[in-house]
Amino acid sequence: SEYLSGLAPLVREAAPEASTLAILRSASGAFPRAVSSGVERGALALGFRAVLRQEYDPAAADFSQALEAVERVRPDVLVAVGRIQDDLRLAQLLARRRHPIGAVAVVAAPIQQFQEALRDEVECFLGPSQWEPSGSYPNSYGPSAQQVLASLRRQGRQAIDYPMVQSYAAALVAQRCVEAAGMLDQGTLREAAAALDFSTFYGRFKIDPATGRQIGRSAVIIQWQQGRKVIAWPPEQREARLVYPWRSGS
Repeated sequence: SEYLSGLAPLVREAAPEASTLAILRSASGAFPRAVSSGVERGALALGFRAVLRQEYDPAAADFSQALEAVERVRPDVLVAVGRIQDDLRLAQLLARRRHPIGAVAVVAAPIQQFQEALRDEVECFLGPSQWEPSGSYPNSYGPSAQQVLASLRRQGRQAIDYPMVQSYAAALVAQRCVEAAGMLDQGTLREAAAALDFSTFYGRFKIDPATGRQIGRSAVIIQWQQGRKVIAWPPEQREARLVYPWRSGS
């Protein structure tokens, strides 16, 4: 639910007049509802109005009705969330139609596959990323980001998306928990994890002791600008200002 929590503040900062939100989401699974609900909650708190909440059937692979609905409302902010293949197809269709929309956020936008699918049409799309190599993250435990990337590239990996480094970071967290617990007993490891507050190259690790929910870090929001990803939010990690409206830089 926090994947795109910074989207509404980011858009409002760039365009104080922005006021309408549209959501396209898959009808399948809890993830699309969680992400879109989180965005809507934050947007409504800033005075946005939800002008469209449209679900689509991922099995049908027909987005015509959804896209026609977007064209009718012409939102200042559009959020699309589904499976990766859904996100890719929707983004391709949106890019071709060139609707007058202020900002378009697609959850799959940060991965390399998104750029490969859209090519030159990737410009100005937004998306949530758990980690970017250009970001500034505090690091008190384990190797640096440069060392991690070098290690992965030695294995023949050139395109390194955040899920890969996320797995690396998870192993570092497990190692730190074992060191703190001094044993492999599951209950003791759980207690150790609940008490830890530290940072790896991937960012801060701190969980809610009762629920286990990660509360120490949050995703950044990237935008594709001139063929590369730049961090647009939060302000302390920003590499470039938001291009708004979304096709003004194409």
